[in-house]
Amino acid sequence: MSLIGVGFLLIFNIAVFSEANTPRWSVISSSWGMPYANMILISIAQAASVIFLATGLIKKDKKIDTNEVFFVRPVSNLDYVMGKALALFKLFFWLNVVLLCIPLIVNITSPNTAFNPWAFILYPLLTSFPSIVFTTGLAFLCVTLLRNQPVTIIFLLGLAAVQLIYFMGEYSDILDFMAFRFSMLASDIAGFIDVKFMLWQRAFYLVSGITFLFATAFFLDRLTNHKSIRITTGLISLLLLGVSSYIMFSLWNMRQAPLILRENMITVNGQWADKPNVDIVSNHISLEHTGKGISCTSVIQVKNNTVKPLSTVYFTLNPGLTIDAVTMDDRPVEFDRNLQIVSIQPVTGIQPDQTVNIIIKYHGSILEAVAHLEVDQERYEAVNEYFVFAPHKKYAFVQPDYLLLTKDVLWYPDTQIGYSRASPTRERTSFIDFKLDVKKNEVLVPISQGELNVKGNLYQFRPEYALPQISLAMGNYTKKEITVDSITYSVYHYPENDYFMPYVDQLSDTLSFLITDIVNEYEDGQKLNYPFRRLRFVETPLQFSAYNKIYESQQAFLQPEIVLWPEKGGDIWPFDLRRRLRDMNRQARKQNEVLSEKQKQANVFSNLIKKVFTKQAGDQWFFDGRNSDEPDYSLFANLYAYNSGILSENWPLLNSSISHYLQNDKQPQNDYSRNINGISFAEECNSLMRESSIAEILTGNTGFNKIHKSVSLKAEYLFSYLGQLLGEEELKQFLYAWISQHPHQLTTYIDFRQAFSENFGLDIDPIIQQVYQNKEQPSFEIEDIQKYEVLDGDRKRYQVLFNVKNSGENDGVIKVSFNAGNNSGQRAFFNLRADDENKTKIPGSLSLIKKGETKQIGFVLDQRPVKITINTLISRNIPSIITIPSGKFGLRENTGLFEGERVIEQRPDSRQYIVIVDNEDPGFTTFSPVKATYLRAFLDSRNPSDKKYYGHWHRSYSKWLPTTGSDFYGKSIRSAHFTRSGSGDKIATWSPALQEEGFYDLYVYMMGKNQNERRGHGQVSYHYTIHHGDGKDDISYNISNAEPGWNYLGSYYFLQSGGSITLTDECELRTVYADAIKWVKQ
Repeated sequence: MSLIGVGFLLIFNIAVFSEANTPRWSVISSSWGMPYANMILISIAQAASVIFLATGLIKKDKKIDTNEVFFVRPVSNLDYVMGKALALFKLFFWLNVVLLCIPLIVNITSPNTAFNPWAFILYPLLTSFPSIVFTTGLAFLCVTLLRNQPVTIIFLLGLAAVQLIYFMGEYSDILDFMAFRFSMLASDIAGFIDVKFMLWQRAFYLVSGITFLFATAFFLDRLTNHKSIRITTGLISLLLLGVSSYIMFSLWNMRQAPLILRENMITVNGQWADKPNVDIVSNHISLEHTGKGISCTSVIQVKNNTVKPLSTVYFTLNPGLTIDAVTMDDRPVEFDRNLQIVSIQPVTGIQPDQTVNIIIKYHGSILEAVAHLEVDQERYEAVNEYFVFAPHKKYAFVQPDYLLLTKDVLWYPDTQIGYSRASPTRERTSFIDFKLDVKKNEVLVPISQGELNVKGNLYQFRPEYALPQISLAMGNYTKKEITVDSITYSVYHYPENDYFMPYVDQLSDTLSFLITDIVNEYEDGQKLNYPFRRLRFVETPLQFSAYNKIYESQQAFLQPEIVLWPEKGGDIWPFDLRRRLRDMNRQARKQNEVLSEKQKQANVFSNLIKKVFTKQAGDQWFFDGRNSDEPDYSLFANLYAYNSGILSENWPLLNSSISHYLQNDKQPQNDYSRNINGISFAEECNSLMRESSIAEILTGNTGFNKIHKSVSLKAEYLFSYLGQLLGEEELKQFLYAWISQHPHQLTTYIDFRQAFSENFGLDIDPIIQQVYQNKEQPSFEIEDIQKYEVLDGDRKRYQVLFNVKNSGENDGVIKVSFNAGNNSGQRAFFNLRADDENKTKIPGSLSLIKKGETKQIGFVLDQRPVKITINTLISRNIPSIITIPSGKFGLRENTGLFEGERVIEQRPDSRQYIVIVDNEDPGFTTFSPVKATYLRAFLDSRNPSDKKYYGHWHRSYSKWLPTTGSDFYGKSIRSAHFTRSGSGDKIATWSPALQEEGFYDLYVYMMGKNQNERRGHGQVSYHYTIHHGDGKDDISYNISNAEPGWNYLGSYYFLQSGGSITLTDECELRTVYADAIKWVKQ
């Protein structure tokens, strides 16, 4: 067993950490990571080994009261138990030493990993030692009480399995005695996080293990020569049990206290949400960092913008901060404090339009639980994933050697009430003239918004514009700075974290040109200019976390003028500059390209900025709806959310909707949620929006992922609809002009609505109301696709025509786009210009299809498309994004070209008698006689039985199941049944209801060669049996060269009874699909 462990860790460390295969930077960047990862990996196997060995050491001893026993066993039970336990501890101590030598050698010999000796000392003490003591003590006690070693082993292994399967990630991992997922990853910037909770959790299992050892000695059925020792042993075990119980009680309170505080704060917010309040005009904050706390003075100028006098004004402030004094216009005033709410009753009240000055002095520590109250408990307690670690979530840092504060933790007074269930849709935005003075200590460098003036040890930050919020970071930072086109770009990092320097060291004379190129490209794409004079990239501890929110288009990683990026790049793969260079060199060799080192560095630098910060290059694949809080460092919030805004009480989603519409970030191209779940996540949300209005979704119990996606879909639909009514370019130009004319301020919806009406002659309010309150959806049918190649003069052009019928219950918008081919993936990653990555994209257009309307839409293209994509946005369609291979283009001469759209009359039904049986129709049945094995039954049970559609990736099903996709037949729902290939026992049957007998041409709808190409097989066949009027025929149909769509199966005579066609599961491919059959009467 030990040799297996040594071999496993040896292979793991060589494969993951050593220079044998260019390790990922995210894996080796942390100096604490390598030994901790090894301790995590051996934790489960180590616990199992302890269970087996410990239960074998304590045997049932027969009690024999003889002189022989007295002389042979002169030791006490406690000595007996402790002696065997110490022997076991010694064994595992040396085993841990041997196992840790492997990462130690790899760490020391690797030139790119920092060596941290404390990590090799502390992590075994924090992980292995308490776990071994606890498991040993529990195993000793259980085998003593149960008196059966096999039963004890099964019981303890089952206990460990239950903890891993059912309680991993639950209750802050208090129950994780193996420390497999309990977070103890230290930061190279901030050190260990939440040290008290970590030490108490490990102490609980250490003390509990010792308690079990004493209890074992008490219950052990042996003859001892000192009976009084047994009583003492029992009392000590009871005392230790009390200590361990106290520790667990304290641990539970430490976990529950933040959750209770959050609930109480939400309740308090609800009590004040609808009470009128003053607005802050300016806020001058003076801060001194006092080690584990802060001491501040906030000089606030407020104004009563309501129409009535205010007898009470109130502020929000972190409840961990103690208020020392409050003055109003230089006179002390009394105040009341209820958690985060500080209320003041002015002696004479504040009249409308009156301005007063309020000074609040406060000090204390920051309670992080106040942050992100709108985040539900499940998301709040969900762990972050980082390699094999589960880092703590931190929202602020206040410690002697580091400080990080954002608006989310209420570190300065504000008049905006936070989230409450009484008013969940209320916007919380204001623009304030901030000033910040920070008293600097000897080491820490303050970083905030605005121009910096240094006067001795006083750092003064003076933003030139009003801001919605202000933040502060203080650490042992080193700054690298460059000014390009009057904007100052700064990177603040810790001195030892300059790993990126060797990969940009040749760009000193070209960096300004690169930045200019990137900025110009970004601003041209977004059609907005960067509105600030500086942009600071500030390195923060890995544990700093943020969330997506419904009414905010940005995460806390982005602050005005500041981007908070994770230490050493975290697990963001474009920060792995060495591997990016390696991949680019490999691609260059394949394509026989020669690049200079400067060009390589320029490409890698551009790739990093465009992938992470400007989002000018998107990923190829993503799983929509899987991670609602994927870190987002997009700079767009500085162009809109931190620069402008429209305040609306009736339509609080308008701000985020405008941001979503204008944000021209490159989105991931391929969503594989359908391949896992049967339908895409967007289609799940469309189904939800057919049942509930957006207001009901926002205030109901819907999960955040679906709320966030539904809001995004509604925003896209709203402005796509408006764009079709008014002209998309005209609408965008109006919005761009509105933002440019109202920088660094909020405007009211009333003003926006009036300007919109004056510009377009249209009242936007009824349209917003219709979009956000309506539950009816369109349903599109794509018909009569025509594709041909024509000569337009001396140019070869490509005509694409198709009809779209809206048979749904509401007007709808479709978005059509084309793709002319696929780039070589790696090359696209390293092109200097992000436009090159999408050069195969052919611009399409939006089209409004009214209820009951049929339109013919035409495109004339200069490039031959290989794929047509029709995005139906919010609709009943499944898939909602239909991708159609363009296939072959026929050649036509002397044919007029049509580009645009036109309403056409519904064509009369063809005189030719046609019957189609789809897998969605009653005439389609399946038969699966195979009796499922226990394994198959388990695999099938992984999906709930109430699901209508199932994903077909990597599944082992024993029966036919429905799935969806663009490759299948259907009007509004394109679906097929699928099963794993077998010996022909599983059968799909199509039985038509024919009204006329006669000869029929049969066609089968299939993926054809598309399915075969994905698997790379040679000739493969589907096996059909045709039951017709003259008997039956067995057909082996070769799909290797079959075109996607309808394929001719043969001509047969059918009686009016109809007959049937069956398809078996016999096939050389892994999966067999049953879709639709068409009967065409001759």
